[in-house]
Amino acid sequence: MATTHIKRSASASRLVNYAEKRAVLKDGLNLDVDYAKSQFKQVREVYGNQGKTQAYASRISFSPKEFDPKNEIDQQKALDIAKEVYQKTYPNQQVALYEHADTDALHIHAVVGAIDLETGKKMHGNWQEYREKLVHNTDEIVQEHGLAVTQVDPERYEKRSMAEIKMQDRGQTTWKDQIRQAVDSTMSNQLIHDFQTFRDDLKQKAIDVWERGKDLTYQLTGTNYKARGNKLGTAYEKGAIYNELERRTRDTQSETRKPDTNRPDNTQSDLERNQELSGNANSTTKQATTRIDRTTGTNRTSQSARQSSVSDDIERFKQQQRDQQRTISRDAQRRAKPLQRADKDRQSKDNSRTAKDKQRPTGQQQHVENPKRQPKPNRSKDYGPSR
Repeated sequence: MATTHIKRSASASRLVNYAEKRAVLKDGLNLDVDYAKSQFKQVREVYGNQGKTQAYASRISFSPKEFDPKNEIDQQKALDIAKEVYQKTYPNQQVALYEHADTDALHIHAVVGAIDLETGKKMHGNWQEYREKLVHNTDEIVQEHGLAVTQVDPERYEKRSMAEIKMQDRGQTTWKDQIRQAVDSTMSNQLIHDFQTFRDDLKQKAIDVWERGKDLTYQLTGTNYKARGNKLGTAYEKGAIYNELERRTRDTQSETRKPDTNRPDNTQSDLERNQELSGNANSTTKQATTRIDRTTGTNRTSQSARQSSVSDDIERFKQQQRDQQRTISRDAQRRAKPLQRADKDRQSKDNSRTAKDKQRPTGQQQHVENPKRQPKPNRSKDYGPSR
């Protein structure tokens, strides 16, 4: 007989550290178990999906009558069965498996990554459904291996003290049973799909309920008899109630969004609807098909003719551009010749002038270039002695 368990965790590394210390065998799905912590972190960073919940702690425990914790063959077989269970239940999740043999029963701790490797989103939904799915897959696989299926522990659904058990044996109903019966009656009504309607319905049954921290508190109206959800059983805890109400809300919304298949399609044209009503749709379709077949050859011929004419036009245009370019080049050469001839004449004149200047005597060149200033005549002698 195998038992299962699952709960969420805010630290994948903490789960790995705890499970890895005492592991006699280990294995992994969609990861290398020797580098589980770094690979869990890498996937969270790649998808940018951090959040509070990083992983889920799960456990599968086998009966000592089926597997001996000290037998290595039994250890390997139990690990293989657990790996098969988690492969079927979480095919797109990272799962690190660590087997412990330090108790009377072989048990495997599984650290399940929160992120789906295909969608990049986290697991969300009803945790009661997640556990039931895990239990269902476990039962199927252990039966294939010749083992007993999981036996439901009633104390996990309803927690009872020794005083309650004795009163139940005497056929007496306790005040906790009154609360359980009222909650069961309310949750059996499928119209209850949010916490406000859940509270209002319980109030009509003389039960007050309110949120207190991470759980719900129930109280018989007008009395001091009250209890928290975890004291009544897992089915009465805040998480179980809220998950079931959220599931009903999603189901209601999905039913509301379903399209009406009986309503005519608005995208269909009026002509098509009239043809269907008159019964001429098939004949019209055949005529259109025949018309298309007849014109197919003509269209292909005209299309090839158009393509050839376009090619001829392009080639003609290119030839015109080449002719125009040659004409422009000849005109430019013709206009440049007189300019080149004038430049040569001017250059030859400058060269001859320079040669003549070099042949002149040096004195003449200096006289021409730097003529001396003539002295002024002394005219004081013409006017007699100075006064």
